[in-house]
Amino acid sequence: MYCDLHAHSTASDGTDAPADLPRLAKQAGLSAIALTDHDTTAGLPEFLDAAKRARIKAVPGIELSADPAIFHTTADDLTEQTPRIGTLHILGYFIQPDAPYLIEVQARLLQAREQRNPQMIERLNQLGMDIQYDEVTRAAGGNIVGRPHIGQVMMEKGYVKSIHEAFSRYLGGQGEAYVRKDRLSAEEAITAIHEANGLAVLAHPTQLGLSSPSQLEHAVARLKTLGLDGIETRHSDHTPRDTERFTRLANKLGLITTGGSDYHGSRKTLELGSQKVPFDVYENLRNAHHQRVGA
Repeated sequence: MYCDLHAHSTASDGTDAPADLPRLAKQAGLSAIALTDHDTTAGLPEFLDAAKRARIKAVPGIELSADPAIFHTTADDLTEQTPRIGTLHILGYFIQPDAPYLIEVQARLLQAREQRNPQMIERLNQLGMDIQYDEVTRAAGGNIVGRPHIGQVMMEKGYVKSIHEAFSRYLGGQGEAYVRKDRLSAEEAITAIHEANGLAVLAHPTQLGLSSPSQLEHAVARLKTLGLDGIETRHSDHTPRDTERFTRLANKLGLITTGGSDYHGSRKTLELGSQKVPFDVYENLRNAHHQRVGA
């Protein structure tokens, strides 16, 4: 029995509707699935309803974008000039979608996206690409607009051959048109998840961009002081060696482990359930949540 604890829907930047994911998970041979859309819980109601009908274990989740500058300074008052390297995403599991602070955080992140996306499109225009914001919003289908939707329009217009190329050359962290939006602090992200009665887990540690195991251990230990509950040890970006290393680190720091494919539908080549995460990972996560809320 397997589970997949990292999947996205059309509520953020996936291509499958939230209500379709439980059925697709069953077809993939999974016994449990988590919906962890970027910075939004909008898809959770229909996802949870569909999971009941499909008779599959479902985890209401979210993936919050946080500021990675915490790893590159010892100062408490970060500034716009503090260097940002890599990305920091915090997964929230078994959250209550209607928690007030979580709703406030989502509104802040949505506002940041709405400010960032036109700036990125303007930079693409300066690079000679004829892309308009309304084209990108149509690609998003009325849902949250993100970089994958910009990449989709770039590909449709022939400026790049794939969304991967769009990110590697233009939209990714080192791309020519990249603009940061992750000004939510790690502490705020973890607090929002905890106030929603959820568990906070560091997503795909390789994307932090830290160059050595000692840096990573220091970073995760610092997040633990802020309340971090776990590490995503299995992920499509991780090699078997990475998974072993992150599992040892989680055990050393007393953190739970999770895993998932980071499924986005047809927008990426990753298959739902491709990481073969054992079902007991879901059970351990559920038990940890029960302990946290006293259930």
